[in-house]
Amino acid sequence: MVIIVLLCLAIIVFLLRYNFFRLPKKGLAVLLYHSVTDKKSFTNLDKFSISLEQFEKQIKFLKKMGYESVRTENIDEILTGELYKTKKYVLITFDDGYKNNLDAAKILKKYNFSAIFFIATNYIGKSLDNTPMLDENDIKHLISLGMQIGSHSHFHTKLSELSQKDIMENIKLSKNILSKFLDVVDFAYPFGNYNSSVIDTLKSLNFKRAYIIGQSINTKNYNPYLMTRSIIRKSTNYLDLYLILTRGRSRI
Repeated sequence: MVIIVLLCLAIIVFLLRYNFFRLPKKGLAVLLYHSVTDKKSFTNLDKFSISLEQFEKQIKFLKKMGYESVRTENIDEILTGELYKTKKYVLITFDDGYKNNLDAAKILKKYNFSAIFFIATNYIGKSLDNTPMLDENDIKHLISLGMQIGSHSHFHTKLSELSQKDIMENIKLSKNILSKFLDVVDFAYPFGNYNSSVIDTLKSLNFKRAYIIGQSINTKNYNPYLMTRSIIRKSTNYLDLYLILTRGRSRI
């Protein structure tokens, strides 16, 4: 009897820890990656870094599950037209602009997937979190592989803590730098941090979409300046990934 009770408790804890109690939801799942490497940075980044091998396994998993890779220009059609009700779609994003993202892009290309890479322009060709960043040639290579780029601001700081003037200068400078590669219309808020002034600035600079950390699935009634993304961590396993794709988040 004791064994049965303990088993039942273990099952309850498992179901509560993982979001099985939430009903699956159809929509657009947006995944957020950072660094793709085994090399430790000895910073907070290590929690969000996954190996290239793990990344490839996750892309294979998406493929096996029947997910189609989305480009940002197709988001509105997929969501407002509710195309997600009959097909599975996923948008893959990378933040910051680490040099090892180029290796991830080659994996994506191999499986006919794409992604958008949000670049903090002040760090182009430099280092962040003890990790080398993409340089200009790397960015060109990304684009040649069929990848997209977006702005992650210039200085990678919490924008809501800046003056209106500094918000404008930070975002505008980033857009100007990236525009020599492509016309950039997508923005990822550094640290997921934003306020109405930041959104108004993005609109004035002709950005069409912006992305937060929301841990939920995007559906028909989405706000293009509050696109929600689910973070992929070092600890993310297949069960986590499945729940993220179907619920937006995997754990409490």
